[in-house]
Amino acid sequence: RGSQAIPSVMAVIKLLFILAAIVVGIRYKFFVGYLLLAAGIATYLLFVSGSPIELASGVSSVVWMTFTSTEFFRLFAAILIVTVLGNLLKEIGSFDRLSKAALKLIGGKRSACAVLPAAVGLMPMPGGALMSAPMVRDVLKEDDVPAPMMAVTNYWFRHVMELFWPLYPGLILGAGITGVPIQHLSLMGMIMSLAMIFIGYLFFLRKIEGRGRGRGGDGGSGNLKPLGEILQAIWPLLFAVSLALILKLDIVLSLLASILLLIIIQPESRKVVVKAIQETISIRLFFMVFGILVFKDMLDISGAVKSIPEEISRTGIPDSLIIFAVPFLIGLLTGMVAAYVALGFVVLSGFLYLPEINLSNIFLAYFSGYLGVILSPAHFCLVLSSEFFKTDISQVYRKFSIPLSIVAVFGFCLYFLNYPWVG
Repeated sequence: RGSQAIPSVMAVIKLLFILAAIVVGIRYKFFVGYLLLAAGIATYLLFVSGSPIELASGVSSVVWMTFTSTEFFRLFAAILIVTVLGNLLKEIGSFDRLSKAALKLIGGKRSACAVLPAAVGLMPMPGGALMSAPMVRDVLKEDDVPAPMMAVTNYWFRHVMELFWPLYPGLILGAGITGVPIQHLSLMGMIMSLAMIFIGYLFFLRKIEGRGRGRGGDGGSGNLKPLGEILQAIWPLLFAVSLALILKLDIVLSLLASILLLIIIQPESRKVVVKAIQETISIRLFFMVFGILVFKDMLDISGAVKSIPEEISRTGIPDSLIIFAVPFLIGLLTGMVAAYVALGFVVLSGFLYLPEINLSNIFLAYFSGYLGVILSPAHFCLVLSSEFFKTDISQVYRKFSIPLSIVAVFGFCLYFLNYPWVG
């Protein structure tokens, strides 16, 4: 495969060039799956030296490794099956019942558009925004809400839980690496989740008419009955998550078991299961997952990501900027929380937990990586949500750039005020 390029200032320039090319490609409406596949190959060619034959062999080896990897099949299967389950629930009317129940909540459509994606966000599964997208669409189908607004509302509230919900792999991995109890990490991130909810209300929910049957809508009582109806509508999802969390069953097997139980309990689902599968299978979905993972693997094997912290540390810039930059860039390039936690936290160990734990630095590292993931064009949920609502990712970016900047400023202020304020 040739030898890896020596880390230098050129490494950062190359990565910025690749990122800029991805952004330009998105702007000109190239399909993200193909775009990231090409970007991954370009990354390898830029960061690895060797003869043309060696480079071609190296690229093909990585592509084949990704294609045959357990991670690819697990992610593709999870997204495929969760989409089948979503289509099945749609066909038997579960989403309609869920949307109607959510509209009875206090706040009507505004509450529904926040609660539905956030509820799905409690389930740590790849591409979860694709599960909540049809719910948001059904709530707003009678309103003149632009597709980018629906996509960004779904995307934003799908991820408000990820900063503190202790079931997410990022927090579990962060606790294991740093030695900080996961309860502490969860409480530490909760303030940022609350900030995202508040900012999301100001920028997104307020632009949605609050009509509904909850209090302040069409005169409903606003009692707990809608919550029971919501649980009844999404019990297959809750069942799958319960199997995964309580019995520690793989999420793919949990989803399959949930589909099987749904078919047994609700006979009407048998008539539409084939249709649900046919609506799900597509070459675009395959290349979407494959392209993202090829890009991630090319970054890893070429040494491109690993060169970032070393190069930044040479510049003599403040520690806070290094702690911010490393997880942010890894998150931006990979679109995966587990990637910036696994690599970034270890690389930054001297700043975060060695020789002693520094909660403020851990807060900054986790939060900055999260910002990178939310902004990443390789993020499954961003791609899937934009695809579902048939809108350009660039339009979604424009919708959330200012609110995310406000959330970022709030997080930085907390850090410079030495948050969290506990020993």
